[in-house]
Amino acid sequence: MAEAEDRFDRGSTLSVARGLHIFRYVSFQGSGVPAVARVIPPPSGVTLLDMPGRERGALQRPGDCLVVRAERTSEVVVGLRRGAADGSLDASFRLEPIVLVEDAAAAQAEPDVAPVAVSAAAAPFSFLAHLANRGDTVFAQNVWAGGPDSPAAVEGVEIVSETGAAAIELQALVGSRPPRWSEWVGAGQYAGTRGHGLPLVGLRVRVKPEFAGVEIAAEALFLGALVASQRGRQIEFVSGSGVDPLVGVKIGLQSVQEVGATRAAPAQDAQAKDREPRVRVFRASAAR
Repeated sequence: MAEAEDRFDRGSTLSVARGLHIFRYVSFQGSGVPAVARVIPPPSGVTLLDMPGRERGALQRPGDCLVVRAERTSEVVVGLRRGAADGSLDASFRLEPIVLVEDAAAAQAEPDVAPVAVSAAAAPFSFLAHLANRGDTVFAQNVWAGGPDSPAAVEGVEIVSETGAAAIELQALVGSRPPRWSEWVGAGQYAGTRGHGLPLVGLRVRVKPEFAGVEIAAEALFLGALVASQRGRQIEFVSGSGVDPLVGVKIGLQSVQEVGATRAAPAQDAQAKDREPRVRVFRASAAR
């Protein structure tokens, strides 16, 4: 870390799992000359494959990338330097594991879990999320709001149902000081804030007791963290740091019977590997 701090305006440590990864310079939110990044590997266990003609580990502008090869789980330093004396450090990066052919084939071989059949007792529903700088966004079950491909701070969530009822209810942890949980809310009730710069740092979802035979399958992405996945009658996602915002969420309902059929004991380890998070979003900002 000392090397990044000596030569750069900001240095952060990023954990890299064993395997091959692509580290991308996704975007620069400031104005003027983009901030310059450099990936600094540890003395052993990690090697970098750089773009032709570039300095080792250097990412000069959005669109640049390099390959990271880790022999074991390791930590690399990402140093960031302003492109101009008064420039911004507000830049986003993404670490993407490269999936091997055999891993991809195993994932495709896993039986698809069928969504719950719509009935009068469990009316169809979707969600509304208020995303920073984008406003209210409606998204269906099992579809990302924000997420790895288009991260944005989630400031609030609402369950949308034409009938005014849904099988689930949710609770949001607002990133105030100190953070506070909202009340449990059902369809048509908004949990969170709008336009106050207070992103969510946690989210809970639960199935109502009267709806048997279903469970929640959800994924969440916090800034600087891996995509997290949970299944169950009640799930909870909370920022590991307590301050990093929720920048993506995907929620759906699934049949307990269908989910159980894909969890045969001999295949547990392989399936857990198949469901490992594939993307990590990392952001270096002068505000932090």
